[in-house]
Amino acid sequence: MTQYTETGDDIPFGSDRSRTGWLFAAIWLIYLGEPLGVLFGHGHSAAAIAATLVAVAIFSATYVGVNLIVRREAGVLPPDRLGDPRKLVLIGALAAIAAVLPLTVNGEWVVLWIYVSSACGAALPMSERPSWAMRGGLAASLAMAVEAAALDVDVSLWLSLLLPCVFSFLGVMAVRGMRDLIRQLQHARAEVARLAAAEERLRMARDLHDLAGHSLATITLKAELARKLLHVDLDRSEQQILDLELVSREALADIREAVSGYRRATLAVEAASARTALEAAGIALDLDPSLASRSGTLDPDAESALAWCLREAVTNVVRHSGARRCRVRLIDARVDGEPSLTLEVLDDGPTGPGGDCGAAGNGLSGLRERLLAVSADAVLTAGPVNPNGFRLAATVPARLST
Repeated sequence: MTQYTETGDDIPFGSDRSRTGWLFAAIWLIYLGEPLGVLFGHGHSAAAIAATLVAVAIFSATYVGVNLIVRREAGVLPPDRLGDPRKLVLIGALAAIAAVLPLTVNGEWVVLWIYVSSACGAALPMSERPSWAMRGGLAASLAMAVEAAALDVDVSLWLSLLLPCVFSFLGVMAVRGMRDLIRQLQHARAEVARLAAAEERLRMARDLHDLAGHSLATITLKAELARKLLHVDLDRSEQQILDLELVSREALADIREAVSGYRRATLAVEAASARTALEAAGIALDLDPSLASRSGTLDPDAESALAWCLREAVTNVVRHSGARRCRVRLIDARVDGEPSLTLEVLDDGPTGPGGDCGAAGNGLSGLRERLLAVSADAVLTAGPVNPNGFRLAATVPARLST
């Protein structure tokens, strides 16, 4: 036997719940005991009793079969889909036996319509309003009422059976709806976990790109300078080598913190790193002292995002700009009437080939993601300026400051 997935594919039968599900379905057949007792007490012939017992056995097996299929599909098949089409054949067989037995034996067998109603509520799709499950359940309830009235079944008896007939399919439909809600919640939880893992991988990629790019650029510059000074000024060459050791140790510590998720960049630290990197590259730095003085007084998330922007901008100046000077400022301004805080990094490098640091690679994309994580109103602009140079500006709302 087969089970259907959400995409309509078959999956093999064999779950433990499917193997024991027949027992749960068979328990409800205990209500057939009363009409069976009446069968033996009304003087029916042996052949009639045997034929009735065979019909009841077939009905019971069919009802259990429907429930087995339903239980195998539970939690896998959405309620708006039919799934295994054999359910329709089995429900049709249930309805045929439920219609024939009261006509050929006695009217008390209208109780079988309760099982037909329950099977409709459990097996038919719930996609429309009214759904096929509800239509089937109502049809079974109506058939029981009509047949009971036509056979002059005691009114109190069939009225006492009508309510269970209606509530059986309504109850089963409610359980199906709850089960589908649980399935959706489980899928949502799995999706949240997947998105959280993807976001963590993206965070690590951004951090490693920014950290490694800046640190490796500084290490490369200091290594080149140490090599050039080796036969000219041994003391300065040794100092560059000591700086190499310091920068590499700091880079290793930063990467460990980034992987652990504990690193939060600050403007003061990144300003000091920028000075070291630019001096190694022979680029004069004009640094706004407010970067150090205001560090720690700003909103931590906003300051961290601006600090990462400073690191990436300085890395691009060192690696690509060919500049001689670099200016870093922290500017208070108003954008559309709202106070804002802007970090500006401006160099005087050539804007032609070989001096272009404006390529929008992973670095600038990562910076935009960091800024937007702080505020949807944050803005990053980067591009060449006339006559020479490149400007990067990162703006966050000042309301995020403290």
